[in-house]
Amino acid sequence: MTDILFPPFLTIALTGTPGTGKTELSKTLESEGYRILHITEFIKNNNIPSERDDERDCDVVDMDALEEAVFEYQQQIRKEFNQVYYSDGLTLEDLHKSPQYLPVLLVESHLAHYLCDLSVVLRTHPYTLKDRLSERGYSHQKVMENILAESIDVVLCDCFDYCRRVYEIETTNQTIDETANCLKELIHALYDDELKAYEGLMGKMQSLSEDVAAGVPISDVLNSYSFEDDGAIVYTDNDDVGDYVKEKNPILMKYTPGKNDWSELTE
Repeated sequence: MTDILFPPFLTIALTGTPGTGKTELSKTLESEGYRILHITEFIKNNNIPSERDDERDCDVVDMDALEEAVFEYQQQIRKEFNQVYYSDGLTLEDLHKSPQYLPVLLVESHLAHYLCDLSVVLRTHPYTLKDRLSERGYSHQKVMENILAESIDVVLCDCFDYCRRVYEIETTNQTIDETANCLKELIHALYDDELKAYEGLMGKMQSLSEDVAAGVPISDVLNSYSFEDDGAIVYTDNDDVGDYVKEKNPILMKYTPGKNDWSELTE
């Protein structure tokens, strides 16, 4: 059981309104060796049921079937990674040395946040988004639907409903390489944070087992241990806003290029 759970394997959604750069960004990371699951390709390759909505010019996928298939795929990838981890004799220090050793699966799609509890939302100014979608040959109705969705934070609001933590990266004035560097920095910091939380949980479980073995009543043991999430850390260059949102314990964390140090996640 320990081999299955350790090291922890993290699944992160890369989401955003169509046209914000998800596919190009994920393929950039994929070319460097990061594990990427492209949902559009995954749906086709696994014959996930879907229906055509001609009025909105899009496919409507069976989300229950997709969620089940993605979960099975994630478990398969996790098992393969664990085999490499133990057969190659890796240590925790090795995990950040190469993308293939990092236990992270990035799920790329505007549907990805329905499938993961951590999400990174790419944002693009609506005027820029309009140009990109028009160049793709989208109909006027579809272009307007998407830039309206970006303007009123549709994807971001959905993430709040489905995800434990949400991060934003503003991409409008950044190159793909610049955005990729932001995302890689965040992914590695998130994994360190997950590892720290995992180690803390395992420590609590060990202490709990020792107390039970020592004959401490179960009710007393359970009352003495808390397994609640400590809440989110908020990153912003506005100290007043930062103090306010920390008190409110939000789940949204904004990434401002050049302003934030994600290493604070693990301090």
